[in-house]
Amino acid sequence: MLSIQPEICYAGTMDGSTPPASRRAQITSHVMAKITSGEWRSGDQIPSESALTKEFGVSRMTVHHALRDLTARGFLVRRNGAGTYVAEPSAYVTEYSHLDIIDDITQRGSIHRAEVLTRQLRPMTAVEQKQFEAIDGAEVFHAIILHREDEQPLELENRLIAPQFLPDAMAIDLASQTLFAHLMRVRPYREGSESVRAIIGSTEERQLLGVNGQEPCLEVTRRTWSPEGVVTLARMLRPGNRASMIGRIKRAGMG
Repeated sequence: MLSIQPEICYAGTMDGSTPPASRRAQITSHVMAKITSGEWRSGDQIPSESALTKEFGVSRMTVHHALRDLTARGFLVRRNGAGTYVAEPSAYVTEYSHLDIIDDITQRGSIHRAEVLTRQLRPMTAVEQKQFEAIDGAEVFHAIILHREDEQPLELENRLIAPQFLPDAMAIDLASQTLFAHLMRVRPYREGSESVRAIIGSTEERQLLGVNGQEPCLEVTRRTWSPEGVVTLARMLRPGNRASMIGRIKRAGMG
């Protein structure tokens, strides 16, 4: 009779010892516990690699990798010839993705529809000339678009674009693609600034968005530029009860 014996696998090494990766994690947890408890404070020198090697009974390379990882994460500072120290606390930042509104809506299984309220190429105002760092007489492409999700107003987009960066702006089919998506294709490598705040929209804005009374709206304003100049200024407005921002918190300067 054929007998099949199950193969049983155990974590660890053949001799029952802890694998190097686990020992490295133990050292990492030990150092982090000292820092988070306040026993080791910012600027304090931590035990040397040799001391930690003896304390944990591991190779010096294991300790080296553990401290290197913590240094890369911003918790430690290593100074050549002077040892390793607890790093100064760094600021935290929140990152969130800038999704194209069509993608945002379709990912929820809903239908997007855009109403183009304004689309024109016109002379810049004096204020816009300063914002775009443009010369007198410069023109700007201006679009105001109401985005709907399953026919419910979701976002009012008011966007200005320097026409030299999007020469075909007047010909873009805004019912099937957004200006944001088009700009990301033709000018993907841009920098910018952004501000987010809660406001009470104007009477016209509240009517377009279906906002009642003094219900607040979420306003996002962005200014993006490339080495050749300012590309676009945009203001997006959403009803407060239909707006959300979900991001990832991490230490400043970390990848």
